Amino acid sequence: MIDFTKQLPTPQSDLRTKQYFLIFSIITAGKKASNSTKKTWEFLQWAWGQTPFEYIESLIQQGKLEARLKACKIGMYNKLKTAFRDAITLDVETCTLEDLLECHGIGHKTARFFLLNTRKDAEYAALDTHILKWVDSHLGLFMDIPKSTPTNNRLYQKIEYNAIKLMRKHFPDLTLAQADFEIWKQYAKP
Repeated sequence: MIDFTKQLPTPQSDLRTKQYFLIFSIITAGKKASNSTKKTWEFLQWAWGQTPFEYIESLIQQGKLEARLKACKIGMYNKLKTAFRDAITLDVETCTLEDLLECHGIGHKTARFFLLNTRKDAEYAALDTHILKWVDSHLGLFMDIPKSTPTNNRLYQKIEYNAIKLMRKHFPDLTLAQADFEIWKQYAKP
């Protein structure tokens, strides 16, 4: 089992790890990462000899994707079925933010989270509740920071811009992905 709560992938990770990470990123949206790690492993554990995308494609072709999701008790079945169908058409090595956002069920945070951890020098901030709390602790007097990920693109970009500036200031020796992970560890509940 790959435990992304302990170590995230890097831009040098192999294709299989990046595909696994995209599936994890989709599953974990709105959920606790530790539970999503277990659910992702449970969902993909039978992908022997296949990449995660090949396995999901085979489930779709056999008409078994929903049944597999339900067997793993992942939840949000319709959203995940649609997101997985769209996501497995992507090249995880070259897909852009726009490519990811075109997938139903992949929003601003999930797309950026994936790119932040799989692209060298990615210039994104995945605005989850942890990052938002951290940004609020620094800018709350000057800016209205929401408690949950903004869905409005303009607001997301405004907060993201400020979050990146803060991360660079407070974590000058880390990449944005490393800074994001440090903040997440600080605010995540065990």
